[in-house]
Amino acid sequence: MVIEATANATAVVNPLVPYVGHVIIANPKQWRMIGYSKIKTDAIDAAILAKLYASGFVPGFEHQNIVALRRQVARRVQLVRQRARLKN
Repeated sequence: MVIEATANATAVVNPLVPYVGHVIIANPKQWRMIGYSKIKTDAIDAAILAKLYASGFVPGFEHQNIVALRRQVARRVQLVRQRARLKN
């Protein structure tokens, strides 16, 4: 499954992971076909994503990698805040 990256992409993907084996979150700004297209509809964007995925060219991130990176960033933010509290 390929999904276009949005602010809530992981919230949409999380319930679908048990039903779909492989999830890729793709950034539309990486391809000119979607990012700069004149006609922006979900059907056209989905067709372009499907064609790119079928051809083997979808620059994006695996869902698991995104989740791991978000956890790492959240943990770092916690540590920085805790350090600031200790200094104060």
